[in-house]
Amino acid sequence: MSVELKTKGHKASMRYLSDLITSMDEDLDSALDQLANEIISEARSNLQNDTHVYTGELNASIKVLDKGSHYVIVGSELPYAGYIEYGRGPVRPINAEYLHYFTKDGKEIFSKFSKATEPSPFLEPAVISKSNKFQDVVVEQLFVPEPIVENDQ
Repeated sequence: MSVELKTKGHKASMRYLSDLITSMDEDLDSALDQLANEIISEARSNLQNDTHVYTGELNASIKVLDKGSHYVIVGSELPYAGYIEYGRGPVRPINAEYLHYFTKDGKEIFSKFSKATEPSPFLEPAVISKSNKFQDVVVEQLFVPEPIVENDQ
Protein backbone atom coordinates (compact mmCIF):
# COMPACT_ATOMS: atom_id res chain seq x y z
CA MET A 1 0.00 0.00 0.00
CA SER A 2 1.29 3.45 -0.79
CA VAL A 3 -0.14 6.80 0.18
CA GLU A 4 0.71 9.91 -1.71
CA LEU A 5 0.12 13.12 0.19
CA LYS A 6 -0.16 16.30 -1.85
CA THR A 7 -1.41 19.21 0.17
CA LYS A 8 -0.57 22.80 0.67
CA GLY A 9 -0.83 24.25 4.12
CA HIS A 10 -1.00 22.91 7.64
CA LYS A 11 -4.82 22.94 8.04
CA ALA A 12 -5.39 20.93 4.86
CA SER A 13 -2.74 18.40 5.89
CA MET A 14 -4.25 17.99 9.36
CA ARG A 15 -7.75 17.62 7.92
CA TYR A 16 -6.52 15.00 5.44
CA LEU A 17 -4.74 12.98 8.16
CA SER A 18 -7.79 13.16 10.42
CA ASP A 19 -10.04 11.90 7.60
CA LEU A 20 -7.54 9.16 6.79
CA ILE A 21 -7.47 7.92 10.40
CA THR A 22 -11.27 7.95 10.65
CA SER A 23 -11.57 6.09 7.37
CA MET A 24 -9.01 3.49 8.42
CA ASP A 25 -10.83 2.91 11.75
CA GLU A 26 -14.10 2.34 9.89
CA ASP A 27 -12.41 0.07 7.38
CA LEU A 28 -10.78 -1.97 10.16
CA ASP A 29 -14.13 -2.46 11.89
CA SER A 30 -15.64 -3.50 8.55
CA ALA A 31 -12.79 -5.97 8.00
CA LEU A 32 -13.35 -7.40 11.49
CA ASP A 33 -17.05 -7.88 10.68
CA GLN A 34 -16.11 -9.73 7.51
CA LEU A 35 -13.56 -11.83 9.40
CA ALA A 36 -16.13 -12.75 12.05
CA ASN A 37 -18.64 -13.83 9.41
CA GLU A 38 -16.02 -15.97 7.67
CA ILE A 39 -15.00 -17.60 10.98
CA ILE A 40 -18.66 -18.35 11.80
CA SER A 41 -19.23 -19.84 8.36
CA GLU A 42 -16.16 -22.07 8.52
CA ALA A 43 -16.86 -23.17 12.13
CA ARG A 44 -20.40 -24.17 11.12
CA SER A 45 -19.02 -26.06 8.13
CA ASN A 46 -16.55 -27.85 10.43
CA LEU A 47 -19.43 -28.93 12.68
CA GLN A 48 -21.51 -30.18 9.76
CA ASN A 49 -18.62 -32.38 8.70
CA ASP A 50 -18.15 -33.76 12.24
CA THR A 51 -19.79 -37.17 12.72
CA HIS A 52 -19.88 -36.71 16.52
CA VAL A 53 -22.29 -33.77 16.42
CA TYR A 54 -25.90 -34.90 16.14
CA THR A 55 -28.14 -31.82 16.16
CA GLY A 56 -28.02 -28.37 14.63
CA GLU A 57 -28.36 -26.63 18.00
CA LEU A 58 -24.61 -26.05 18.42
CA ASN A 59 -24.23 -25.06 14.78
CA ALA A 60 -26.98 -22.45 15.06
CA SER A 61 -25.52 -21.09 18.31
CA ILE A 62 -22.21 -19.95 16.77
CA LYS A 63 -22.40 -16.18 16.49
CA VAL A 64 -20.78 -12.87 17.35
CA LEU A 65 -20.89 -12.73 21.16
CA ASP A 66 -19.41 -9.27 21.60
CA LYS A 67 -18.22 -6.49 19.36
CA GLY A 68 -16.47 -3.23 20.03
CA SER A 69 -14.07 -0.78 18.54
CA HIS A 70 -11.32 -2.89 16.92
CA TYR A 71 -12.38 -6.27 18.34
CA VAL A 72 -14.97 -8.99 17.84
CA ILE A 73 -15.63 -12.15 19.88
CA VAL A 74 -17.09 -15.20 18.11
CA GLY A 75 -18.29 -18.34 19.87
CA SER A 76 -21.22 -20.21 21.36
CA GLU A 77 -22.99 -19.73 24.67
CA LEU A 78 -24.06 -23.38 24.88
CA PRO A 79 -22.55 -25.02 27.96
CA TYR A 80 -21.42 -28.14 26.06
CA ALA A 81 -19.68 -26.28 23.22
CA GLY A 82 -16.37 -26.45 25.09
CA TYR A 83 -16.72 -30.22 25.54
CA ILE A 84 -17.07 -30.64 21.79
CA GLU A 85 -14.17 -28.29 21.01
CA TYR A 86 -11.72 -29.52 23.68
CA GLY A 87 -13.09 -32.92 24.75
CA ARG A 88 -13.75 -33.86 28.36
CA GLY A 89 -12.70 -36.37 30.97
CA PRO A 90 -14.76 -39.28 32.24
CA VAL A 91 -18.09 -38.49 33.94
CA ARG A 92 -19.71 -40.16 36.93
CA PRO A 93 -23.03 -39.16 38.51
CA ILE A 94 -22.73 -36.89 41.56
CA ASN A 95 -26.26 -35.94 42.61
CA ALA A 96 -28.01 -38.93 41.06
CA GLU A 97 -27.54 -42.67 40.87
CA TYR A 98 -27.26 -42.68 37.06
CA LEU A 99 -26.23 -40.42 34.20
CA HIS A 100 -29.12 -39.83 31.79
CA TYR A 101 -28.70 -38.97 28.10
CA PHE A 102 -29.90 -39.84 24.61
CA THR A 103 -27.98 -41.42 21.74
CA LYS A 104 -27.88 -40.16 18.16
CA ASP A 105 -30.88 -42.28 17.23
CA GLY A 106 -32.91 -41.11 20.24
CA LYS A 107 -32.32 -44.12 22.48
CA GLU A 108 -32.51 -43.22 26.18
CA ILE A 109 -29.44 -44.22 28.19
CA PHE A 110 -28.90 -44.57 31.94
CA SER A 111 -25.32 -45.18 33.00
CA LYS A 112 -23.07 -45.07 36.05
CA PHE A 113 -20.09 -43.97 33.98
CA SER A 114 -19.36 -42.16 30.73
CA LYS A 115 -15.90 -42.44 29.24
CA ALA A 116 -13.81 -39.43 28.25
CA THR A 117 -14.46 -37.88 24.86
CA GLU A 118 -11.87 -36.79 22.35
CA PRO A 119 -11.79 -33.17 21.18
CA SER A 120 -13.59 -32.31 17.93
CA PRO A 121 -12.32 -28.79 17.29
CA PHE A 122 -14.56 -26.69 15.10
CA LEU A 123 -14.00 -23.08 16.18
CA GLU A 124 -10.25 -22.92 16.75
CA PRO A 125 -9.35 -24.26 13.28
CA ALA A 126 -11.73 -21.70 11.74
CA VAL A 127 -10.15 -18.87 13.75
CA ILE A 128 -6.64 -19.94 12.77
CA SER A 129 -7.50 -20.41 9.11
CA LYS A 130 -9.34 -17.12 8.69
CA SER A 131 -7.05 -15.05 10.93
CA ASN A 132 -4.10 -16.00 8.76
CA LYS A 133 -5.88 -14.23 5.90
CA PHE A 134 -6.96 -11.18 7.93
CA GLN A 135 -4.28 -8.94 6.46
CA ASP A 136 -5.70 -9.59 2.99
CA VAL A 137 -9.19 -8.74 4.24
CA VAL A 138 -7.93 -5.46 5.72
CA VAL A 139 -6.23 -4.52 2.47
CA GLU A 140 -9.47 -5.26 0.56
CA GLN A 141 -11.44 -3.07 2.97
CA LEU A 142 -8.90 -0.27 3.17
CA PHE A 143 -10.10 2.97 1.69
CA VAL A 144 -7.73 5.85 1.28
CA PRO A 145 -9.59 9.08 0.46
CA GLU A 146 -8.30 11.49 -2.11
CA PRO A 147 -6.12 14.15 -0.48
CA ILE A 148 -7.58 17.57 0.12
CA VAL A 149 -5.57 20.21 -1.67
CA GLU A 150 -6.02 23.68 -0.32
CA ASN A 151 -3.87 26.69 0.16
CA ASP A 152 -4.49 27.99 3.69
CA GLN A 153 -0.98 28.96 4.71
